[in-house]
Amino acid sequence: MSHDLAVAWRIYPGVSKTPIIHSTDKFQLVKTCLLSFLKSTAGIRIRYYFILDGCPDSYHQLIQKLFGEQSYSVIKTDKIGNLATFALQVDILLKQSEAEIVYFAEDDYLYKPGQFGKMVNLVRECRDVDFVSCYFTPDIYNHPIHQHQRELKRFNDHLWISDSSTCMTFMTTKKTLQETKNVLLTYSKGNNDCALWLVLTKTHIYNPVRYLKYFMLKDKESFNIMKVAVKYSFRYFFSFSRYTLWIPYPGIGTHLEKGLVIDPQEWIDLAAGTGDAPGRS
Repeated sequence: MSHDLAVAWRIYPGVSKTPIIHSTDKFQLVKTCLLSFLKSTAGIRIRYYFILDGCPDSYHQLIQKLFGEQSYSVIKTDKIGNLATFALQVDILLKQSEAEIVYFAEDDYLYKPGQFGKMVNLVRECRDVDFVSCYFTPDIYNHPIHQHQRELKRFNDHLWISDSSTCMTFMTTKKTLQETKNVLLTYSKGNNDCALWLVLTKTHIYNPVRYLKYFMLKDKESFNIMKVAVKYSFRYFFSFSRYTLWIPYPGIGTHLEKGLVIDPQEWIDLAAGTGDAPGRS
């Protein structure tokens, strides 16, 4: 194949939740995140697919300016929303023939310079890695869904930790994507991200004590995650193999949602280093 990686990137002009930088200016947020990704992926041959969902022309112009010499396509959609654009990502990455390793990207993630290649190498060289996220979430320390046995591995001078779930920014291969697309596509039908990952990683879903524990402790969030997993993907509980999900420690990228960023000042300073001064929230 002609590239190391194919990336399908969903971009929407509205600000979702509260990012720690550019909290009222989505264009500048997207610009900062794109610049950070370029610095993180230096030397990697990438085929880009940008899904611009209801974005004004300024977003297309930004991509032309930043990626003009690289291989990319722009797909414009008319405010079809988060769920539909994810389904489009799946379709694009399965149909493309430029790269075996694929990456699902969202528009509110920041990346560390020169680090992204570690993820590509991990997927390429380690057979026990099915999915990998750039994001080390603080939920690992305190969320009941993330309380489980883990595996650790040292690779590329980085620590990698197995996990139960992540968000919808992740890396895998076309082969694994084809095998798991039916579970992943439950997201576009209303499933939530945490629930579908529990089905893929086979974490907690077979344990009736977990359902009862969350219910009895009135942990509504955890119980609802388990309930949603049953509602949208019970048919896949027993029809799929267990897939592994790995995350880096420290994180190579981060979701920028306020309250869900470890060491936010570090990332604010990193954003400033892209050459695009961030406005703090």
